[in-house]
Amino acid sequence: MPRMFGGRSRLAILGPAVVVVTFLAAACDTMTSGPGSAVTSQFSREATLPDVQNLLVTGPTRVEVSVIPGTLTARRVELEEPDQLTKPERVRGRVTAITSGTDTATLTLDLGGLQIALNGSTRLHPDDADDGQQAAMPATSDDGGNGMTLADFVARIQAELAAGRNPAVRATRPAPAQPQAPDDGKFLAATLQLDEGNNHPRIELNIAAANLTTNATPPPDAVLKVLGVSLELRVSDGTTKLRVENQEAEGAEEFHGVVKSVDQTANTVTLMDGTIIRIVAGTAFEAREGDEDDHLTSLSDVQAALTAGKTVEAEGRGVVDTTSPLTIDAIRIEFEVEGEPMPPAMMMAEFQDDVASVDVGASTFTLSNGTVVTVTADTKFDDHGLQTLQAVADSLAAHVRVRAQGVGKVTSAGPPPAVTALFLEFETES
Repeated sequence: MPRMFGGRSRLAILGPAVVVVTFLAAACDTMTSGPGSAVTSQFSREATLPDVQNLLVTGPTRVEVSVIPGTLTARRVELEEPDQLTKPERVRGRVTAITSGTDTATLTLDLGGLQIALNGSTRLHPDDADDGQQAAMPATSDDGGNGMTLADFVARIQAELAAGRNPAVRATRPAPAQPQAPDDGKFLAATLQLDEGNNHPRIELNIAAANLTTNATPPPDAVLKVLGVSLELRVSDGTTKLRVENQEAEGAEEFHGVVKSVDQTANTVTLMDGTIIRIVAGTAFEAREGDEDDHLTSLSDVQAALTAGKTVEAEGRGVVDTTSPLTIDAIRIEFEVEGEPMPPAMMMAEFQDDVASVDVGASTFTLSNGTVVTVTADTKFDDHGLQTLQAVADSLAAHVRVRAQGVGKVTSAGPPPAVTALFLEFETES
């Protein structure tokens, strides 16, 4: 459990209405070169936390981060080549809420409640696999085929949410001249595209040394704060993998599109627009996260899905080898099946407030904002604070102020909001 107070991991306050977030994540497996590939590039190397610190000291760096389901812990952090600093920044996640106004809208994503702003200048596009979109855009484009009006987009998201689904989106914006401050959560999308089959959220952003804070008493080993969201890095126990790209990855481009065909002999897939994606020795496949994940992790799985009449989308990063036809050596690639049921969302909430009362018998306590928090045998207490509800009750009885902070699973949006604590810290204040 991280040290939550003292500035190590500042969590968002859970107000009168619970802010719910969904955490689903990505992990990587490596695939060796196939017989049809003469390319043996290793695009990245494993790194240590001091490696990352030393790199950030030299100046801004583009980072790609994925998050483990149900936590604020990064599964993978990859620092990219300097040429990526000028490429568009991207956020991908599932929508948990939407608000709209006159020619504006705001999406709340599963990435710690991160919000994406839209306005009349935002280019809005349906999913790659929507009717008419499969060959409508080049694989390396962020513009995304035919456009949607803001009203149509809002109506579509509202319908999805009303049906109990959390549609995935991919938002991009131009890279700023300097990295955005860690506490600044603003993200105005220049382009936003539905990415309905993808349940693996990701952030690709420019960062600086100020975004990374190390922890003298792990876990976590460090906290990476981007767009106002604090992500734990648990490197010591192998939970978080750190990688730094090599020069072989210079000039990498994003690609995405619907798969048209597979050539397992040549280790390639061809997208609907004719782009050829080549799997090479250094290619990392995005792994499945649980039995209900629709990600495919081999070309044989992709071929089997196509043979069964399913639509498969490919997305990733790679280095352009030739332009006619456009051929890309994949650094990272993920395949997901369109139309498969998305795994159920795990609704999480961060909370921080004074403790108003304790019910030791019911294993609950109530915060000053009315949120009722339940403590179970699975709740993990921080080592630095009070360790039992009885100790909290005794402190309140002695007129000692107690503050609670933690992360939990939302069991009711309320009122009053109800949360079952997964991680918890109590701190007394005189």
